[in-house]
Amino acid sequence: MNKRNIILISIFSFLLLAACQQKEEEEQAVTAKAQVSVSKITAGYLPNYIRLTGKTIYLNKSTLVAPISGYITKVNVRQGDKVRKGDLLFEMQTPEIYVLNQKDTNLNNYGTIKIYAPANGRLTSLNIVDESVFADKGTLMCVLIASNDLKIQVNIPFAYNQLAKIGNKCKIVLPDNTEILGTFSKILPQIDEQSQTLKVLANINTDKFIPENMIVSVALDKGSKHNMQILPQECLQTDALMENYWIMKLINDSTAIQVNVTIANQTHDSVEIVFPKFSDKDLFISEGAYGLSDTVLVNVK
Repeated sequence: MNKRNIILISIFSFLLLAACQQKEEEEQAVTAKAQVSVSKITAGYLPNYIRLTGKTIYLNKSTLVAPISGYITKVNVRQGDKVRKGDLLFEMQTPEIYVLNQKDTNLNNYGTIKIYAPANGRLTSLNIVDESVFADKGTLMCVLIASNDLKIQVNIPFAYNQLAKIGNKCKIVLPDNTEILGTFSKILPQIDEQSQTLKVLANINTDKFIPENMIVSVALDKGSKHNMQILPQECLQTDALMENYWIMKLINDSTAIQVNVTIANQTHDSVEIVFPKFSDKDLFISEGAYGLSDTVLVNVK
């Protein structure tokens, strides 16, 4: 092989090697782009809740007693039934009338005394369940709670007594995680001796039947309303000690940089950004940011 052929082969090999290296570098550059999703910043306010306890109470209870001594001839309800004002609950007769009606069925229950529901509500206790039983005058027949008089008794530590104001809103969370909005309506003039908590009553508006003496969770906002930058919680990154926080901001359609931030209130879904200030057009990585370096190539989904 002459010298000229050797030179040509060397040049060809060099060009082939260079082309392969360039192709490999281009492939690496393509595969190095992180696949991410992005979100924009919004303006708003995140509440700063304290978690309190409370219980359900019914202030208006009607106790129905036997108006006479006699026999129960009809029971139209069962414990737990929902009744309306004027519904017939019981019928009863004096012993003399009861015996007379038993002997002569054509009297059509002559002398029957009817007992009606005094208000809309629900029967929480029913002491008379059977017919043809005798009851003395004044015997407890049932207890009716007014369905529109349900209150939540909230126990507020005295350190937060400034939050115990008529009209303040709170969020009631039932044991099944149902959330109901409550409004403080009355502050009781007493404090629990052991826990040193104020007792505040809250009105709630719900069609859901809620039994009495049920323990509930109460979320009360102790912060002041303000306008703040808000990002999804997924945008926020932090170190192992949770001392430093940062987000990944896009500076163009394929590059993201790390920006250190100062945060305020947080919820499960969102976080308030205090500093720095961003534009409502800025984009931030909300999915795929974990583990990314300070400056990185990205591909927005």
